[in-house]
Amino acid sequence: MARIIVVLALVLVFSFALVSATSHYSFQHAEELKPLIKWRDYSPDAFAEAAKENKPIFLLLTAPSWCYWCQVYESEDYLFNPKIVDYINENFIPIYVDADKRQDLTRQYLEGGWPSTTILTPSGERIFGYSGVRPVENMLENLKRARAFVSQKSFSNSLKKNYIKVKERIPTKQELENLQSVYTQIILQAFDKSYGGFGTGQKFPQGRTLDFSLQLYEKTRDKTFLDIVEKTLEGQYTSPNELETNYNLFDPIEGGFHRYGTQRDWTPPHYEKMLYDNARLLRTYFHLMSLQPQNNLAREVVEKTDSYIQKNWYDSLNGGFYGNTDVHGEDSYYAKNPRPADKPRVEKTKYSDWNAEAVLTYLYLYEKTRNNTYKEIAEKSLDFFKNEMLSDQGAYHYFKNGEKKVRGNLLDNSYLLLAFTQGYETLKNPSYLEAAKKLADYSLNNLYDWNSGGFFERNSPDKELYAPGENILLEKPSEENGIMTFALLKLYEKTDDLRYLNAALKTFGNKINEVGSLDRGYYFIKSAEFILNNSLLDKYSQNKEKIENLEKEQKEKFWLNDFLKNEGEFKLTSSESEKFNAPAIVLIIVSLFLGFLSFASPCTLPILPAYLAHSLKSSRKNIFAMSLLFFLGIALFYTFLGMSASFIGSFLKSNLTIFTQISGIVIMLLGILMLLGKSFPTLNVKTKKPASYISSFLFGAVIGLAWTPCTGPLLLGAFILASNSSSLFLGGAMLFSYSVGLSIPLLAISLYLKKSKNSKIMKIMKGKEIRIELNKQNFTIHSNSLIAGILFIILGYLIFSGKLIAFNNLVSTTPLQKWLFNLEEKILGFLR
Repeated sequence: MARIIVVLALVLVFSFALVSATSHYSFQHAEELKPLIKWRDYSPDAFAEAAKENKPIFLLLTAPSWCYWCQVYESEDYLFNPKIVDYINENFIPIYVDADKRQDLTRQYLEGGWPSTTILTPSGERIFGYSGVRPVENMLENLKRARAFVSQKSFSNSLKKNYIKVKERIPTKQELENLQSVYTQIILQAFDKSYGGFGTGQKFPQGRTLDFSLQLYEKTRDKTFLDIVEKTLEGQYTSPNELETNYNLFDPIEGGFHRYGTQRDWTPPHYEKMLYDNARLLRTYFHLMSLQPQNNLAREVVEKTDSYIQKNWYDSLNGGFYGNTDVHGEDSYYAKNPRPADKPRVEKTKYSDWNAEAVLTYLYLYEKTRNNTYKEIAEKSLDFFKNEMLSDQGAYHYFKNGEKKVRGNLLDNSYLLLAFTQGYETLKNPSYLEAAKKLADYSLNNLYDWNSGGFFERNSPDKELYAPGENILLEKPSEENGIMTFALLKLYEKTDDLRYLNAALKTFGNKINEVGSLDRGYYFIKSAEFILNNSLLDKYSQNKEKIENLEKEQKEKFWLNDFLKNEGEFKLTSSESEKFNAPAIVLIIVSLFLGFLSFASPCTLPILPAYLAHSLKSSRKNIFAMSLLFFLGIALFYTFLGMSASFIGSFLKSNLTIFTQISGIVIMLLGILMLLGKSFPTLNVKTKKPASYISSFLFGAVIGLAWTPCTGPLLLGAFILASNSSSLFLGGAMLFSYSVGLSIPLLAISLYLKKSKNSKIMKIMKGKEIRIELNKQNFTIHSNSLIAGILFIILGYLIFSGKLIAFNNLVSTTPLQKWLFNLEEKILGFLR
């Protein structure tokens, strides 16, 4: 009996220790420890205190209400270790930022993931930062270095801003069509055929991209796009029988999706559940279910996710949705069936942007089903935000326990504008149209750039929530500008207000080269589709005079003009005046260097088959001369492009899409001619036909034109140098110099081939005849013509179809490409 009592006692002690260890990392524990550090709010007072005491700022951007690693970081093992606590309190001004409530600061300070720690000077300049947890001794050492750095200098708490003024423009029809094509190719390239989703690393749901794939399937009936969504659903789904061994993104017990999968196969997930992800995925898989009523997996996911949202997040009394559910012990809770009685914590804060996503989903469900439950959810939520979250200074970001805060951000105004516009379209409630117009007018008056197009990230009246001067942020985030563009286009459709059409098109023109991929680019792609389907470019042209008169009036009272006069607060630069100060000879040499380095860029790969094919058509004796003329052809094209002020350069730039497609067709035809020989009626080519000097030069020019859409970072840098050069001819000379630099490695190869005595190389260069028998007739074709023709046809197809651009997007994330981008930035920064 005594032994049993001892065993039971040991079990109890072990169980208590296990529970204690589990609860060691939790939101509640993080909240208990929080007062140990003397946190300040993010405010002018905190920055003024740092400047007065000349101390660095320790800024923590965290989300412990749902983020497990934030809970780990905010424990005695790391941030709240006594050594760290004492050192921060004595030597730093610590600022605590809730990442969800202050999403306006997340873009500025997030170091890649949560928790995010940034060390700033008293004037707000970044010293260093990191995401995740760090060993205590490592943290302490870095904090001491930051303190020593600041103590050796003096700082003010003033903040200067750079405003870049560029010429307004609207996108062309060709640009919009090409953008849609490129976006589709990126989806196809990024799709993981093994596990679904996109990419081969950590997997985020990408609900918008999946829904766009279904839209493509509806248009084209190409099952490839349907397979993308079906395969992704299969990969995200978790079988109730595999909770402990193969837990993927979907929760089959309570419903809903977790935030992301940590590996390619979606396992294990980060267990927090977010409103915005679940809203997007509910809409997407309902779309799939409506296309395939027999898909039981889609039906189960839709029913359980809808149930989870309504049961856990929807505020049926007041309207609106709560934001998220925390990780709650991760697999110690979620991997169990049945689940423990202690349920995960729901963060009962309503965020405007996430609620807009949910409202759009329930409006969509009501449109498709006419189920009044969905109508009531959408209606009550829109009414809540209309009555509680709108002000004369724009939308508030969050609402909790009667408190609403943070106004004047593009994020919330763009999302709610779209939700109210769609609400009016679906429910025909005129008060929603008035709410949409109120948000649109506020955004045009306070966030829109009447000089250049595009919407600024922030113009907040809540100065007490920011560092000095930081309530105005002149960045133009791409994703939110895409949402605003689409919302304004939809609102123009309802009102015929030309201000909305003008701002939408000018915003698209301003961001045309910064459209993101997958979910981030979705609303720009939807905008392109909307513009083309409704002939809005023609409507703009028809009303151009009226629009210009409206713009003239708005530009005169543009709020930024007053700030531009104050050079102490703003520095005005423009694309026309921002020239490089380096001497011309330095700019030309740098362009040569950029061209030489471009040979190492993955984006240079598409030009190699063309060069190889050309070399095979050249004799050993004249290969160097032919190669030289080939690259002179490329150089001529880039020289014209560099002389951007000239008629030829401007004409080429504005019609680049159609010229690229034409060049793709020309290259394919050249390949066919190589296969057929000199004369079309016969295939009888007994010797390889050497390339002529003129054809080498012209072919180089065609390749230069075709290759331009696949510009790598260093060619982009050369274009930037040329476009900002002080004269027309210097711009052309710089691009010519770039072309020479690019040609050096391949010309060296040509010279080697010319002088080589290697018998194997000679044999390859010489080639041989190949006899083909068709219908009892013998045909002869030279091996070099065959290889060159095939390479030309493949390259021409890649150019014509736009897949060469998709290749560029695919390699842009490689380490080498990122290094080249950084090098370009350093070179351009040095020359300014």
